[in-house]
Amino acid sequence: MKPAFFLLGMLSLAAGSWGAPASDEREKKLPELYRKWLREEATYIISDVERETFLSLSTEGERGAFIDVFWRKRDSNPSTPENEYKTEHYERLAYVNEFFGRDTVRPGWQTDRGRYYILLGKPNTRRPLEATDAIYPSELWFFNDPELKYVGLPPFFHLLFFRRGGSGELKLYSPLTDGPQALLTGFHAPANDFRDDIERSYEKLFAIDVELAQASLSFRTDEGDNAQFQNPSFGTLALLDDIAKAPYYKLDTSYAERLDFERGNVESDYLFTYVPSFGLAHVLPGPGSAHYLHWAIELDAENVGFVWDGDQGRYNSVFVASLEVTPVDDENRLVLDQRKESFLSLTEGQAKASLKLPFLYSGMTPLIPGAHRARVILRNRACPSREESECLKSYTLFESNLSVPEWQAERSELSELVLAYGTEIFDGEPLYRPFRFGKIEVFPNARGVYSIGDRLVAAVEPRNAPPGARVRFEVRGGEPPGKIWVEKTVDVEGLSSGPLVQELSLEGLEGGRFELVATLLDSDGTERARRASAFTVSPRTSIVRPGVRGSIAPPRPEVTGVVAMVLGEQYLRMDEKEKARARLELAIRENPQLGPARELLAGLLLESGEIDGVFAVLEPLVQNASDRFEVLALLGQAYFQKKQYAESVAAIEKAITLKRPDPRLLNVLAQAYHEMGNDARAREVLERSLSLNPDQQPVKELLERLKAGTTGPR
Repeated sequence: MKPAFFLLGMLSLAAGSWGAPASDEREKKLPELYRKWLREEATYIISDVERETFLSLSTEGERGAFIDVFWRKRDSNPSTPENEYKTEHYERLAYVNEFFGRDTVRPGWQTDRGRYYILLGKPNTRRPLEATDAIYPSELWFFNDPELKYVGLPPFFHLLFFRRGGSGELKLYSPLTDGPQALLTGFHAPANDFRDDIERSYEKLFAIDVELAQASLSFRTDEGDNAQFQNPSFGTLALLDDIAKAPYYKLDTSYAERLDFERGNVESDYLFTYVPSFGLAHVLPGPGSAHYLHWAIELDAENVGFVWDGDQGRYNSVFVASLEVTPVDDENRLVLDQRKESFLSLTEGQAKASLKLPFLYSGMTPLIPGAHRARVILRNRACPSREESECLKSYTLFESNLSVPEWQAERSELSELVLAYGTEIFDGEPLYRPFRFGKIEVFPNARGVYSIGDRLVAAVEPRNAPPGARVRFEVRGGEPPGKIWVEKTVDVEGLSSGPLVQELSLEGLEGGRFELVATLLDSDGTERARRASAFTVSPRTSIVRPGVRGSIAPPRPEVTGVVAMVLGEQYLRMDEKEKARARLELAIRENPQLGPARELLAGLLLESGEIDGVFAVLEPLVQNASDRFEVLALLGQAYFQKKQYAESVAAIEKAITLKRPDPRLLNVLAQAYHEMGNDARAREVLERSLSLNPDQQPVKELLERLKAGTTGPR
């Protein structure tokens, strides 16, 4: 009988063993894509709490969002667009599947060598010990990396793999359950002489290979050899346990318990510090016969965070801009809700010249006519590591009331007046972007302040100007009241579209408040339209201007149909269905391939009872509808209206695996099951609907009737 301490070692190893968790019924029900991710791709690096949360998700949309957050939490350099951790992980996975599965029927990721290579990466040395008359085929890995301390591991250790009994694939050797004698061929131990087995085997291995002999007693290089003859290494057990936990060492995985998919919050948001800023908003005419909101926020340099990436030789930062537009008289209704993330990266030279200067961030979007209120929240996050305590995090807020006019095709008018401090001319393709009109971009002056002797840039668009029209610019203010300090008149007869951009000298103005007035005049001097904008002249000799500019990715008006679609969706939100329909139909005429426009129009037709129209609008999308929740949900409801219940069930059941449905869609599905005679499934679906919205009295009553079997004939 072996001594008690050796049996204890075997029990400890069994209790501490790890690997791919046993499959459960929830995993078996996952779609193949997500089962493969959980079982093969993330199996060794996902924590228990993350795994449990992932298995509790019910739709493909939720699972996809979870996976995005899972990788983002492990990003070793969160300030760059690339996730280096994810890239490295999949490179390791590809390597082991190509090389470690060659001598076995199992894929490489399932082998012992594959598992540890995925967890630890390439060892510093990897020595095959070929079969001899004395030892079985073995492979000795040695890790020598001080960086391992950051994942809770010692900087030096061995791993040893061998073919147990000389056959099969290379398996992880255990100093406890195998012992040095298991590495030797033809070893026969004297009965009841376990300690002699270890010592005798160790001596034979030492004569063959010193490192192999040391690893046979302990993978830890800091544990002595001779002591192991009396007490085999329990340090190896602790080391293997630490390796298993290394992927989430000091990683805050509690985010997995806080994900709120009901509200669409799939990020672990942390407290951000508020910082002051300067902001402006302008409503300007643009492509697609629409008016656009252009906004900008300027921050002082000390309120913007960048982190240095030594590997790339760049300074990086992340910005998340959230834009909400609501009617002034009903701030509970959203005309527009937009949230986008962008990365900004600067070379060392750019950073040296710019990071001590203010920072300007801008955006734009088309808007439907009306009196609106815009609210922009700009978050800045710069993290040198995954440690949240090391991140620089701040946010700022800007709000403004807007008046978006109806589009005028004939009447002469002036756009809002944009005050800027400079311009840039582009040689490439003309584009419409935040404060960029074709090939010219103006730099908006969010502070509205100029210095004495500065030059003011003004941009204004004269629309439908009559023949011989001119725009007169006047700088007024100061003492005496109403004095005109600067005056300039520009002929605009040949200006077909886009703003008129002019530079005005403020030479001679003293400090104080002033106003720039732009007036559209016809050929005889009659005033057709006027715009004015106030600014301040500071007694300082110079004003520090932004050195870095960033922007949120806007809708692309150069893509045919996009502007009409965006406006159509906004009209839908405002329940202006006729205008929404006209815009969406226009979008589809302009661009028949614009799938989101077809989905929006189909939803409108479904609501109005035009069921044949729903099928006609969605027909071009049906072939590729297998992964589109919107298309499947609309088809399912349309089939239900046509009493094609089997088709309705098939479409909606697939849809609700892609995205968490609203209760109304579940109620349609339940009714379709009832019509097909499957009341058991109908009850399940209604119970889920009530879990999402308990305040549905008719649904409660229907569920009770289904349970009692009193729903009457179908």
